[in-house]
Amino acid sequence: NEYKSYLSIEMGFFSFGKKKKEKKNKVPLNPDGTPAVETTKVIEVYVTSVNNITRSTDTIGKIDPYVVVYANGINIGKTKHVDNATSCVLNEVFLVKPKGDPRSVQYKFDLMDKDDIGDDDEVGSGQFNPAQEEQLENQIVHLKYKGNDIGSITISIKIKDVIVV
Repeated sequence: NEYKSYLSIEMGFFSFGKKKKEKKNKVPLNPDGTPAVETTKVIEVYVTSVNNITRSTDTIGKIDPYVVVYANGINIGKTKHVDNATSCVLNEVFLVKPKGDPRSVQYKFDLMDKDDIGDDDEVGSGQFNPAQEEQLENQIVHLKYKGNDIGSITISIKIKDVIVV
């Protein structure tokens, strides 16, 4: 019987009726109890901040920094620039679907200076290899220009399973 009798008391009144049982959509399960659905790995690359940049490419004022992000040598995007800053919060995320092991993806970060006239200037660059790290969140990537330290950026790498539909 798909109906269940019920009695409810609302504001001092009695009401009688029939309530239909809710049917739940059952997700097929594997023998170990995990959902039997197809998933795939995706990587979220967070560029959180630019920190204490010591190199200036502008004769007047501070740099207008933005970060270009590469995964295995492929440009996956760039952040918005921030006017006149040697340290700033960016909080931008880039999504990647790796072909193989997500920890094998190599990252390069180029810190650039946005210029209104002429080409943008490279301020420095740094690399991050997740395979060499236990923790992937809140990592400091040290930036160099011609072998000299010029500051850092803070990043996080999050590897997630998503359901394929």
